[in-house]
Amino acid sequence: MEDEWTVSSNEALTLSLVKPTSSGIEKIETFSPKFTYAIFGEDERIFGYKGLKINLQYDARDLRPNVSIASSKKFAAVGDVESLDIKTTLKEFLPGVAFQTLPEYEQAISNIPDTWTPPGTLTKTCQKNGETYEIWQGTMADAAVRQLVKRIQIVVLLFIEGGSYIGEDADGKDEPESSLARWTVFFVYKKQANPDAADKHQYTFQGFSTVYDFWLYQQPSPPSSPGKPEAKTDDSWELPEGTLPLKSMPKRARISQFVILPPFQGKGIGALLYDTIFSLHINDATTKEITVEDPNEDFDLLRDLCDMKYLRKNVPEFAALEINGNIPVPQKGGTLHNNTQISSSTAAGSSAGGIVDIVALEALRVKTKIAPRQFWRLVEMHLMSKLPDSVRQQADEAVKRPSASARDKQVYTLWRLLLKQRIYRRNATILGEFEITERILKLNETVANVEWEYARILERLEPKPVASNGKRKHDEDMDVDSPSSKKVRIEDA
Repeated sequence: MEDEWTVSSNEALTLSLVKPTSSGIEKIETFSPKFTYAIFGEDERIFGYKGLKINLQYDARDLRPNVSIASSKKFAAVGDVESLDIKTTLKEFLPGVAFQTLPEYEQAISNIPDTWTPPGTLTKTCQKNGETYEIWQGTMADAAVRQLVKRIQIVVLLFIEGGSYIGEDADGKDEPESSLARWTVFFVYKKQANPDAADKHQYTFQGFSTVYDFWLYQQPSPPSSPGKPEAKTDDSWELPEGTLPLKSMPKRARISQFVILPPFQGKGIGALLYDTIFSLHINDATTKEITVEDPNEDFDLLRDLCDMKYLRKNVPEFAALEINGNIPVPQKGGTLHNNTQISSSTAAGSSAGGIVDIVALEALRVKTKIAPRQFWRLVEMHLMSKLPDSVRQQADEAVKRPSASARDKQVYTLWRLLLKQRIYRRNATILGEFEITERILKLNETVANVEWEYARILERLEPKPVASNGKRKHDEDMDVDSPSSKKVRIEDA
């Protein structure tokens, strides 16, 4: 009986973007959720209905939601066994306005003025794929911004695994305004001319991202000239009294949520949004580092591609990076030091004598405000792109390689040592649980997986070979915010 009356919540729920017309509502786009376990339970099943249809539609401009629920048959309660109250369940995740009647909803969205614009400040306008896109930003302290977030944030649960709401305390109430002000929200809209009014425009929501500012403690700068330091008069950790100049305090910006709705993925809109956020913080003197909260595989790929393009285009020192291939590698007993020097003893020389110049690269990392793990992955990836074709891993394993010279093998060995060192340090605790032979096997397996992943990313960055029929070997339409095609078999590269 249970199977007969149970339906998949992923299949039952449909999301739509709509706009008002003279005859009612017109659907612009319709799509399905990726996850529903946060709402309907781990099994993502709903009991008590046949032919269940749940439609969650949004006005494409101000994201006013409306829920309608229909089914061909509903289970008649037997004792304590009854169908799920879907409306009550959804009330925990949607604002009350979502439960208006359809006539009330149609009236409400038809009353939105044709002069409407997204809340916040217009940050960027660009042309892409023959369309005009705008990015607007504001903080959660702005009531209009907060309203849009509350209306649309259910998509975080539906499309981000482990996603959660922002700007709320444990009881679901708004955080204090001082805390809300630390959340910056970026909205992406497509802007089109209104056919009925030459000086008016229509907006269609594409996606959004939220960024949280963490205040960053920094040690006081040392004296500009040598001399006896001043006597320390106060070693307390108490904040100064009065209003703090929060806008001018050093901070670490953390990208928390990032969603491009499914119908608009694969068009470069995700890259446009990420690049805008990155550029704003790069040019903000108070931002010291740009981080990402628990990114999934798709976002990791987007971030890798965007960061690499930025560094290669805007940072000549990064673009010029190469492996120092003049370092001899001992057959046995060699030590790879923290500064990437290799020696047969425990003594290490200057940073400049290593596989790469660690000190110079760290200064570059601080300058570009990229988080340590991400920056060093980009360094490894870029250095891999400089390896000779004879030893460089290709995403297409069918590609025939030329013979490798001794010099080619030397450079490749040094690059792998650099990659191994970082991976081992990051996973030292886990690897330490294995016997030495198993530890080496696990490390080599992980390195091979990361190497293949880098090859796949570099293939997306570099020009594709042209086949004899004049067509590219791979699909030209693949863009940086489309899903990745293969999952790396490690958790921490």
